[in-house]
Amino acid sequence: MSKEAVGQNGAVLGSSDYWDRLNRSTYIGTVMQRASETEYFEAVKQIGQRAASAIDSIYADLQKSKKTIHNISFSDRNALSRQVQALGDVCSLSATSSGHCTECLFLLHQSDFPSNNFSWFDESAVHSAIDQIKNNPDFFASECLSMVRKAADWGIESAADNDKRKAKFLEGVSQRKGRDFLRHVLEVYQDEQDTSIPVGSNGATIGSGDYLQRIERDVFLTDLSMMYSARFGSPSYTALLKDSLDSIAHTMEQDLLRNERENNYVTDETASILKKAGQDLSRCGVSFSIDSTVDKLAWFVGGDPAKIRKLQSKLNEMHIGEHLTEDGVYGKKTEQVVEGFFDELLRGSFHTLTWVNPLQSSSTGIVSEPLVKNGETIFALRDYSVRNTTGKGTVVFRPDVPHGAFSYPHINTVEGSSLKHGQYVPSSELQRTALNSLNHKKIPEDTYRVLKDFDGTAKKVRFGSRVLLVIGAAWEAWELYQTIESDLHDADRKIGKKTYSHVASVVGSWSLSALGAKGGAMAGAAIGTAIMPGVGTAVGGVVGGMTLGLAGSFGGSALGKWVIDITATE
Repeated sequence: MSKEAVGQNGAVLGSSDYWDRLNRSTYIGTVMQRASETEYFEAVKQIGQRAASAIDSIYADLQKSKKTIHNISFSDRNALSRQVQALGDVCSLSATSSGHCTECLFLLHQSDFPSNNFSWFDESAVHSAIDQIKNNPDFFASECLSMVRKAADWGIESAADNDKRKAKFLEGVSQRKGRDFLRHVLEVYQDEQDTSIPVGSNGATIGSGDYLQRIERDVFLTDLSMMYSARFGSPSYTALLKDSLDSIAHTMEQDLLRNERENNYVTDETASILKKAGQDLSRCGVSFSIDSTVDKLAWFVGGDPAKIRKLQSKLNEMHIGEHLTEDGVYGKKTEQVVEGFFDELLRGSFHTLTWVNPLQSSSTGIVSEPLVKNGETIFALRDYSVRNTTGKGTVVFRPDVPHGAFSYPHINTVEGSSLKHGQYVPSSELQRTALNSLNHKKIPEDTYRVLKDFDGTAKKVRFGSRVLLVIGAAWEAWELYQTIESDLHDADRKIGKKTYSHVASVVGSWSLSALGAKGGAMAGAAIGTAIMPGVGTAVGGVVGGMTLGLAGSFGGSALGKWVIDITATE
C-alpha cells in the first residue's frame, strides 16, 4: 500500500520535522538560523562572512602588534598562518571576499628581524650598527645610545664634541648613511628591547591555542573537534562543512531510493522543497542530483481520499483491471485501471464517445421534467418550442406504468387531446402519424426503468450511430473521476495524460451528429438517438425499433452489465 514517503529519521520526507531532525544531526544544522528549513548555502555564506570578519580581526591584531610579531614563537606564527589560510578557504567556499588574508600571511611570514617598519636601508647594515651600540669596548651601551640620539638630531660633529673616540664610534655606526639611518637604527634597537608577546583583541596571546580557539568560536559558534581545529595541527574548516553537507545529501538520497522501491509518494509541494534542497547543496559544492528520483516519487496528485476510495470501489465492482487497494490514493495503479475503463468504452468499431445532453434543449426546446403519474415520479420530455400553441410546454414523450387497457409498460407521446384539438401542431402529416403510432407502444420492464429516470440513474454515451445508457457503477465511476480530476493537485499533469487523450479524441463529436438542428432538418435527439427527419420533437426512432440488451461491443467484459446498448433503427 502506497503511503507518503517517510525518512529514516521517522518524519515525513521533506516536512519541517524531517529537516529539523536531519539538519540537527550535523554540524551545519546546529548553526542554521532555522534548522527546519533547507537554506544550506545561506548558512555556509553566514559562516563565510564570520570567517572574513575573523581574518579582519587577526589583521588588525597583527597591525597593532607589528613591532612585536617577532616575539611570537615560530610554531605559533605557523599555527596562526594555517588558521588564516583555512578561514580563507571557507570564504572561497561561500563566495565571500577573504579581505586581508594575504596581508596577514605576509606579516606572519616576514623574517625574524624585529622591525616590521618599511625601510630603504639594508638590514645587515642596521644589524651591524646595533651590534656596535651593544658591544662597544670604550662606552657603555647607555652612553652609545645617548651619542647616537644626539648625532641623529644634530649631526656627528655636534655629538662627538671634538672627542675622536666618540667621532670614530659614531662614524662606524652611521656607515656614512646619514642622520635618517641613525634614526632608523635607534627605532629598531628600541623595538628589539621589547620582548613582550602581543595580545589580540579577544584577550588571548596572538597565535596561542587560546587565541586560535576563540577565533574558531567566533566563526563556527562552537568548539571544534581535534580533526577540524587549528589547535591540533592543520585546520580543516571546509572539511567540517562539506562533511555535514555530504551527510545530509547521502541521507536524502537513501531516503528517496528506499521510498521509490516501496512505491511511496511525495506531494508536488514536497517535491519542490526537495529539489530546492538539492540545488542549495549543489551551490555549496556537493556533487548531488536528485531531481529524477524526486520526479519518480512525485506521482501523487492529491484529491479527496473519500472520493478516491469510492472510485476505487466502483472500479473493483466492475472488475476492470487489477484489483485496487481502496486506500484513497490516486496513484499509478488507480490511474492504470481508470485508463482501462476508458479503453473498454472506446474499444470496438465505434470511433466517437461523447457525454451529452441528448435533448439538445437549446436547439429543440425539449426539456426533461419530472411529473407524478399513478403516485410515481416519472421523467417526461416537454416541448417548449414555438409549435406549442398554448404557451405551456406540452409533454411529448414519457414512459408509463400499466394501467386500464394497457397492462404493460408503454410509451405515451403527446398527451390527451393535444393533437386532436390542435394544441400541438406537428409540421407534417408524417410526424402526426409517427407520434400516434408510438403512443402506447409496449416496452420491456428494463426499458421502462431506464427511461422513467433517465435524468437520474441512466446517462447517455454516444458511439456513432449507437447510444449507450451507462448506469450503476459505470456512471458513478465516470462522475467520480470528473470530480476527482478537478480536485487533483497535479499542476504538471504527471498523471492522467493518457486518459485525457482518450476523452479529448472524441470531444465535439456530438456537434457533428446534431448538424442541421438550426435549420430544422434535425431538431435534436431523444434519449441519445436521432429523431425522424423534420419531426422537431424528442421522439421518433427512440422506440420505433430500438432494442435493449448488453452492449455487443463489450463481449464478455464485466463492464457490459453496466452498459445498455440502444440501437437506433430509423
